[in-house]
Amino acid sequence: MNNVIRIMLILALLCSGCAQTGHHYTDPAIGLGYIKKIAILPLENFTARKGIEERSRELLTTRILGHGLYEVVEKGELHRFLRDEIRSSEKELIDQRIAKRMAREFNIDAYIAGSVDEYTEVRNGSYTYPEIAISLRMVDIKTGNIIWKASHNANGYSTAGRLLGLSAEDTNSVLFRLIDNLLATLSES
Repeated sequence: MNNVIRIMLILALLCSGCAQTGHHYTDPAIGLGYIKKIAILPLENFTARKGIEERSRELLTTRILGHGLYEVVEKGELHRFLRDEIRSSEKELIDQRIAKRMAREFNIDAYIAGSVDEYTEVRNGSYTYPEIAISLRMVDIKTGNIIWKASHNANGYSTAGRLLGLSAEDTNSVLFRLIDNLLATLSES
């Protein structure tokens, strides 16, 4: 019986950790099925970690394409368009007029914008793990309305990893899991 208890304890420890929370909204009046092609705007970075927003955008693009959710405008072409159209440094913030020109230029139905809201390296004794929070929103080009919005956070903590001296999940692994959880809310509508 002692072995059964030990196995159950180990399984419980392995399943604990990696906490994540999130919220999402999908406009009930608009089905997402009509969206075929999107643009992913540069993400804002509200953290001290330089480059985390670009890495998150790259992984978001990879996961959207990998899951076959939408066609995505190539980043270089979108960058050229935004550079030519928007004179300010805030390329992630566009108005309805520019969104409509972007729709004509790339034949898109919507765009995704958002931010990396948190990135911290948490130290717990000798154990260090990342905590990341991201917010995304999809905006319908024709109406300018937000038709989907999701905010989630995740971390690389593992109770079993900490107790057994294993390393925590790295930033990329946490980002992949976090982005997959965000995108999963698209199919929950």
